[in-house]
Amino acid sequence: MRIALAATLLFAIAACSPAEVVDSSTSTSSTTTSSTTSTTLPATTTAPPPTTTTTVAPSTTTTEPGFSGNWADQPLIVTAWGAVGWWAGSGWVGSFGSLPISGGEDYQVVSVSGSGIVTGGPEVEVCEPLNNLGVELSDPDELGEWPGPFGVAVSAGWDIQPHLFEAFTDDGTYAAHVRDLLSARGLTVASPVITQLFRLDLEGDGVNEVLVVADNMDNLIDTAPGSYSIAFMRKVVDGDVQTAVFGASVHEAGGDQGNSFAIGGVGDLNGDGKMEIVTSGTYYEGAWIEMWEYVDDDMGASPQLTQGCGS
Repeated sequence: MRIALAATLLFAIAACSPAEVVDSSTSTSSTTTSSTTSTTLPATTTAPPPTTTTTVAPSTTTTEPGFSGNWADQPLIVTAWGAVGWWAGSGWVGSFGSLPISGGEDYQVVSVSGSGIVTGGPEVEVCEPLNNLGVELSDPDELGEWPGPFGVAVSAGWDIQPHLFEAFTDDGTYAAHVRDLLSARGLTVASPVITQLFRLDLEGDGVNEVLVVADNMDNLIDTAPGSYSIAFMRKVVDGDVQTAVFGASVHEAGGDQGNSFAIGGVGDLNGDGKMEIVTSGTYYEGAWIEMWEYVDDDMGASPQLTQGCGS
């Protein structure tokens, strides 16, 4: 992923027990932020919004690192094209003029493409011509290679995945959910292409959520008619299954530019024992990631930090 990429953004579990939960809810849709309410939108391309930082400060305390390593003073989260931010004990920091590192720190990989620990250098400007502040990693490809999906790395020594996170095979249940979401956006698809399907337990409460990505996007510059990419989560809330869409790019007629969405990784990025979701996206000349936190059942999944590179 040696590409000169420009900061952009955007992004999307069915709930099930280990033996699967019967989903009797009505599928919902949203194209900009996640929600626990039903929303029906016209068929549109969800374009990455300008780089911003949303700070929501849940009452959590960062746990101390649990195994040896040269960790940063703050749990710095980075991509190969720039720093994303860090947890300051009571909130996320996404706007910064310097990084809480001196160089040589270790970083745990949080990515569906790789795993393990990489080393980072001192702060440096990366991603010309944007010159994002970041670090050079010893093996950036562990976070994903073009066209993705892309994950992140965090300089923290606690258990990054304390709860269930695993891929599984669809029995047709989630293809049906995809059909409903695409139909709400004006596109009828008989057999959606599911590219990612993960079962996880975000909060460690024994109730599983599901992450789903469906994508048939072959050309991001000049989309073919019927092209789509959608990423979403389905989760049980007060006994009902809710859908939160992280990102959607739907092109009934085609002939325009599109976005491709993916799940980049899942991990506990602030040490509170709950896992965050990293979504990944690409467009015709760039890529971005966004970190989502499930704040509570009222706010749902909320975007917290983002970083991108492109033009």
